[in-house]
Amino acid sequence: MNRTMLVFLFPADPIDPKRVDFDYEKEYAAARIYCDVGLLQLEQLIESNIVKIDHLFPKGMTIIYRGWMLTPKQYSTLQHWAEEHGFRLCISLEEYTNTHLLPNWSNRPNTLHSEWTEDLSQSALSRLLSRFNSAVTIKDFVKSRKHEWAEAFFIPDSSDITHAMNVIHTFIERQGEQLVGGVVLREFIDLKEIGHHPKSDSPIFEEYRVFYWQTQPILIIDYWNNETVSLKQQELDFIAEQAHGIASPFFTIDYARKTNEELVIMEMGDGQVSGLQEYDEEIFYEKLIDALEKES
Repeated sequence: MNRTMLVFLFPADPIDPKRVDFDYEKEYAAARIYCDVGLLQLEQLIESNIVKIDHLFPKGMTIIYRGWMLTPKQYSTLQHWAEEHGFRLCISLEEYTNTHLLPNWSNRPNTLHSEWTEDLSQSALSRLLSRFNSAVTIKDFVKSRKHEWAEAFFIPDSSDITHAMNVIHTFIERQGEQLVGGVVLREFIDLKEIGHHPKSDSPIFEEYRVFYWQTQPILIIDYWNNETVSLKQQELDFIAEQAHGIASPFFTIDYARKTNEELVIMEMGDGQVSGLQEYDEEIFYEKLIDALEKES
């Protein structure tokens, strides 16, 4: 892909739409070294279903969004706007939802057993619980509340209906209007614990986030330590193999290490809305642009 025909679109500051959102300042600066950048007013998109950017680009440009998660409806609005104005989103709506929504990827090998329902009635949630006979965790189609470990994430015994329902309903209540799709329960497996989160005190595990471009790994990030990643060749081969068949050019896979030392897929995500976990922004864009240019 020719970088002269590429635009990275970042969220604008909610107060000053001519400035980038504070959390994306370093990414914005790193991306503009290589190509054009733009600012999207997220509040207008979220509240009014309107796309407003800080300046128009030449027609024919390809847009890669880098910012906060968008719902499928919001992403559809962005795609429609791009098409109307002669641009192309690098990731289509279908490709975005292929990796953004858990039901679209969770049946792949090497993932946790997951069950879900869009029906949030008591009876539907009870049926969902009945499909498990051990510890589970809860999330919606996109996000969990794992930093609220005991209250809204971890269910130690799925057969304890009263406690399980309390956790599920707490999760639903706290997600509120941000709940996407429905409720997902996932088997809880023994992972290699490396400490506790400094704010929530919830356990943290050995995890890696891998960014892929055209099914090729371009960057592996140590999810918690941000140190040099040291993986065996067999593990690197495993990571490369997991991308086969995923229908999106730009996505992430999060891996965790089980107590038996094997890696397991914990999450998939769209590459545009996956965070860098404090990884060096300049190195990220250097690697991404290099991958983009090799494609052409």
